Amino acid sequence: MQVEEFFIALVIMLLVAKLFGEIFRRLKQPALVGELLAGIILGPSLFGFFKPDEGFDVFKGLAVFFLMFFAGMEMNIGEVKKTSKYAFVISAIAFFVPFFAGHQAGLFFGLDNIQSLFIGLLLSITAIPVSAIILMEFGLLKSKIGSAVITAAVINDILALLVLAVILQLPSDGTISVNHLDVMESVGKISIFFGIVAALALVINTQSFAVPQKIDAFISRLRTKEAGFGVLLILAVTFSLFAHYSDLHFIVGAFFAGLIFGKNFSQKHTEHAHGFVSGFTFGLFAPIFFVLIGLEFNVHSLADSIPFFVALLVIAVATKVIAGYIGARITRFSHNDGLVIGCLMNGRGMVELAIASIGYSVGILDVRLFSIAVAIGFVTTILTPIIAKPFVERLKKTEMNTQYDKMAT
Repeated sequence: MQVEEFFIALVIMLLVAKLFGEIFRRLKQPALVGELLAGIILGPSLFGFFKPDEGFDVFKGLAVFFLMFFAGMEMNIGEVKKTSKYAFVISAIAFFVPFFAGHQAGLFFGLDNIQSLFIGLLLSITAIPVSAIILMEFGLLKSKIGSAVITAAVINDILALLVLAVILQLPSDGTISVNHLDVMESVGKISIFFGIVAALALVINTQSFAVPQKIDAFISRLRTKEAGFGVLLILAVTFSLFAHYSDLHFIVGAFFAGLIFGKNFSQKHTEHAHGFVSGFTFGLFAPIFFVLIGLEFNVHSLADSIPFFVALLVIAVATKVIAGYIGARITRFSHNDGLVIGCLMNGRGMVELAIASIGYSVGILDVRLFSIAVAIGFVTTILTPIIAKPFVERLKKTEMNTQYDKMAT
């Protein structure tokens, strides 16, 4: 793709995404639903103005990076600590129930064992970027529920990457013959990553006044414009690379960079840098990101696989919502809170597409299965905010009534 073609496509996508996002906002739905539909309209499913292009791969990577970095900046590390014990339970149940159900469905529809395992893996995913943007849309990102969902999604995707590493070690007939050294090496790298992240978070939290002062003193010596934002961006990219070389997805590093440095970066420059990241994320990257997901969806490729697609879609939604609800109830969330958490764990989006593309590139998935995976990722991303909305509204109404009762007494 030529540079001028890239910019023309970018302008058209952004214009249509903003238009549909605004329409859906006025219909009291999240803007991302409109942005996804904009991708369908522009893509091969309808008018075919654009098709998925490798020229946008780097842009998609940047979009996910900024989405996750901003999500981390918006969250409170203390709240994440408090909800981590709940998140482990929610994540484990919300991962393994869809994984088992998807595996059994694949076998039932005649797939071999390794393909069925991969289908189970795709159904078990919760996409952190999708969950984060939906929580932001609903104003829940900083809440206890928001922290629980995001932390559970992080754990969920780490489990997915570990299982992916195991599946890729299986021989083509799907028999269980794992290279234990590779798995142990991967687990070791991931453990080191989280050990260093935990230690750094502890140091920065215990030195919450000293660290920003030292960073301010360093930045004040620099004479380049926007040096504060540049330093913060360097830290975030470094964390992303650290995660990548630790056998994790780079988005995990971006999220933790935002979480650790977002509130404790600088006394003078944090708010200014936050504004920059917010502007980049919601002004450019988030709308285009969801349009590009919409472009990946091609309804024509599903024509011969409707029964299998519908069955997997029902299993994907039902098992994720029910498992998330059960996990939430076990950890003593209320009935309605459990429904909110179950619904918000359902989006798959970019993470599923990334893992599906790996399966396609190594020959585990054929074109038909890859198209089904893309369709499930797309449909669940659209459905998540829609099915969660009534429970979120009930949650907010309950909170308002509680606050009113407290004020009355």
